[in-house]
Formats: sequence, structure tokens, C-alpha cells
Amino acid sequence: MRTLQSLTLACLMVSPLVAQVSNSPKGEVIVGCTETKMYHKANCKWVKEIEKAGTRVDFKSVAEAKQAGMKPCGDCKP
Repeated sequence: MRTLQSLTLACLMVSPLVAQVSNSPKGEVIVGCTETKMYHKANCKWVKEIEKAGTRVDFKSVAEAKQAGMKPCGDCKP
């Protein structure tokens, strides 16, 4: 019984944190390329090439990518 109470308490403490993570805008990751200094939507055709080259960097937002000196992709227009 004591274990069940502890588990319930732990779940209640974590619940607000899960809600905050879930509320991120669209949950979309912006993918940057350290070689080209461009950022892309996660579903852009160029992301596979970026991953192959090992030059991927993820951003939480377009603003964050711009602040890092990245420019938008002309194909996916993030």
C-alpha cells in the first residue's frame, strides 16, 4: 500500500512538467546545418543529407536558429 501511495504522489508531481512539454508550439523541431548555416523544417528533403553529413543541429524555434546566425532554407521555407 505504501508503494502505491508513493507512486501516486510521484505521478502527481510529474504531471505539470509533462503538460508544459506537451504545450510547446507545434512540437516542431527546426533543423540546422552547421556546414551551410541554413535551417529547415524537420520534414525538408535536405534533412536526410544533413544527417548523413553529421552536421545537424536542432533548434527549438526559428528565432533560436536566426539568433545562431542561420538562414532559412529556400525549399521548405520554415
